[in-house]
Amino acid sequence: MADKTSMFASLEGLPTTMGGGETYKNMNPISKGVTLPATSDDRAYKAKYDTDDISVTTDGFTVFMSLAAHPAGANMVKDKSGKGFETPPQTFFRFTIGKTPTYSFYFGEDAPSYNFIGESILVSEININRKKQTLEVKFSDGVASLMVKKNRMSWKYADKGATNGYFYDDTVPAGVAPILMGIAPYNALTATQFRENVNDLIGIIGTMIAEGNGVYCWDADSAKTYFSPQSFTFNESLDKEFLKTPEYAFNTMETLDTKSAFVSFTVAVENSRKRTNNYTGRHKGDTDYLVNLQFPGDEELLAPMGVGEKGTTVACGIESPAGRVLKSITPALKDGNVEQVRLDFRDGSHYIFPDSETGNFVATDKDFPDQMLEGKVMNLIISGGKWAESYAQEKTTRIENDIDTSKTIIIDDKIETKAIAWKADSVLKVIVPNPDGKGSKLVSIPLKKEA
Repeated sequence: MADKTSMFASLEGLPTTMGGGETYKNMNPISKGVTLPATSDDRAYKAKYDTDDISVTTDGFTVFMSLAAHPAGANMVKDKSGKGFETPPQTFFRFTIGKTPTYSFYFGEDAPSYNFIGESILVSEININRKKQTLEVKFSDGVASLMVKKNRMSWKYADKGATNGYFYDDTVPAGVAPILMGIAPYNALTATQFRENVNDLIGIIGTMIAEGNGVYCWDADSAKTYFSPQSFTFNESLDKEFLKTPEYAFNTMETLDTKSAFVSFTVAVENSRKRTNNYTGRHKGDTDYLVNLQFPGDEELLAPMGVGEKGTTVACGIESPAGRVLKSITPALKDGNVEQVRLDFRDGSHYIFPDSETGNFVATDKDFPDQMLEGKVMNLIISGGKWAESYAQEKTTRIENDIDTSKTIIIDDKIETKAIAWKADSVLKVIVPNPDGKGSKLVSIPLKKEA
């Protein structure tokens, strides 16, 4: 029986040369050169995929599965004279979405690949559950899914009648591994020949070998799969969906020169309870609400939920006096794009966004400490110019976008009331600037007289 260690096998030490055995004469490779599966690195899956399914339908996504040769093969795979035909000890199956699955016996530039099933059958979807240790490969043309669960491979396309050119039997004595037997090469003629003579396996195998064809016998309890977080990085959408943002060494990066540049981005506030009076005011709909933010600038009204000097979660800079909030801004760049930003505050705290798990920005509204602004970070860039000028314009735009025009003063199509107003029950809520120019305050105005 095969070793029953985790089905998610190590990517190290995979063979780069034929490990023994031979192929059948009529097996013509459909290609040469088998790239090693993506090796592991410092990337990590998002926490939700410790338990949730990873489901991929993106063309090009690839996983490998290996099966060891079944011990029974030595007694069955013989030519007509009774001489045994030594087959390779391990086979590696490649499942790439959008392509016909193939198999090979080693990796490298000269490694030949052979079709696993008919050329018209393509891989359509791959599902992985790391906690349950399951892999499901779905195919086109209604072909049954291939399943791997805790080292055991099963496939309803393969049965005792070798209906589709594959024989599978899991009704075996205790201590004996289920057997998967497949024709080589796989084509309509060999599949028919195998199916029609499945009741005389010993005889038909000898005949097939004499004709230059044959079968491989695999231990269905030896299945291992090969992939890593790096397998998802070939596609930006898959990377962002399934993987955490890489951990960046911010201490080795240059801080932003805020005299001539600033960080700006958009926050998509999907949860209506994660809006604040200063930043979203009154909003009529329940759809995503977009807020434009920038640093320096918004640290005066927002306290990002970061890490304090003692490693605890804190509202960064919430009590810092104006002008003494931010210490430095460090952007992490990749191929010219801003991937993450670290904000260091003068109170010793720091905040890194977007969050590596959620992609969110989270901060407390300083004027309304019971209100939190939270949403997905979009369009994160470094902008050139004077941050103060940009921020002044952004605040003006923010106020104008959030004013309830039915409760404000408009002269010649121009809004004159510099406030955010909305109705709550029988009270008009208005956010107005403080007289001293520092921040803003909430004013409540009853809309009907007390009885």
